[in-house]
Amino acid sequence: MDDISTISAEIRELLRDITNVTPDTTQDDNSSEEIGYRVVPLNPTDDSSSEEIRYRAIPLNPDLLAYCFDVILGFKVRYKIAEKVNYIVEFDYKGTYATVKHRKMSYRLSVDKKYTAEIIALLCKAKPLLEQLFILLGEKALIDNKFSMENEAPVYLSKLAFYQQRIESLETRRAIIEKKCEGQYDISYNVHGYKCMQPKGQAYLRSLSNEIEYDIEAYIDTFYSALEHVLTVLYPFTNNFPLVRSYYKDYIRNTRWAWDAKIKDVCGKVVPEELFNRLRRIKEVYRNHNAHGGFSREMMAFVNISNFGRYPLFVGKEYLKGFADGVPMDISYDMYMDAKAVFVEFWRILDEGFQVPMMFIKSGLPIPVETELYTNDVQTAEHAQWIIDKIWFEIDNQSNMDW
Repeated sequence: MDDISTISAEIRELLRDITNVTPDTTQDDNSSEEIGYRVVPLNPTDDSSSEEIRYRAIPLNPDLLAYCFDVILGFKVRYKIAEKVNYIVEFDYKGTYATVKHRKMSYRLSVDKKYTAEIIALLCKAKPLLEQLFILLGEKALIDNKFSMENEAPVYLSKLAFYQQRIESLETRRAIIEKKCEGQYDISYNVHGYKCMQPKGQAYLRSLSNEIEYDIEAYIDTFYSALEHVLTVLYPFTNNFPLVRSYYKDYIRNTRWAWDAKIKDVCGKVVPEELFNRLRRIKEVYRNHNAHGGFSREMMAFVNISNFGRYPLFVGKEYLKGFADGVPMDISYDMYMDAKAVFVEFWRILDEGFQVPMMFIKSGLPIPVETELYTNDVQTAEHAQWIIDKIWFEIDNQSNMDW
């Protein structure tokens, strides 16, 4: 018996006193009538022996308790049985009638008063066992590629658009203010009475320049995070993806599968070498110098050289080495425009080279590793869009609390 079966058996043994309702064995102290196998209480009174346990006092949430009844104990649990009613399960607990009801605005477990504390304690013990069980089931699913990935591509792309609009609007404002203040000076006098002059609006323009620089850095940082995220959810759509390997273990959790390895594995020759090198240059020069508080592999260190003194040395893989002549380090608007052109070209290549997969990724749908669940028999972009709309329609319906 494997660990999954062992824990399932342990939960089953823990909940052994929860059984199916039968007219012959289930005792209901309230006035009741039999309907088939069901014993339905009629006109409950204040002196009823049944006590209702409400949502927050029930140790297991509605889905976990339904899982116990459905999968562990073998009850026939029917879901969304009526408008505003998800499920109602009737069960026998030590010969007494009990129910659990999950409705739109309520979740309640009714059991004989003398067993209230006992059944709460049982469900408390079942919760950590269910957690162990789900971890084991999850580990197996990850190894077998039976999982889906959270698709945050629309969020990343929205952030990039936000930073682009912000940077460019701030730069436009800076240019307008510089033009208006050109040739004008603010005059002040120091404590000794000397006249001091400084360009008008200098303090505000300096603050504005800092804001633009910070936004450019955030834009670059967001792009490489977006790149890694999109390529991770895109890889299973490609012919390069090795189905026989665990995507989670061998790729997602592999620290060596960095952004450059992702481009090579996912895109192959689709991304030209020249564009790849430009992406590497921007990454090493303008992003990583901020990483880890400035102490990444692309950092500037100061070494002492005899008969010379303190020598600034760039430590990097390719672009930042030694003096790094010809590689400007400053964050500027011109540098931003160059980087933006590279980034836009990268997204264009992905959109054209992986048209249908990128449609699913940009839709925001969760991406299963078994991507054929989405793309099976899809031949055109129009068909893909129809499937996307259909899936979102079904998700929205399932999310409807009116059930």
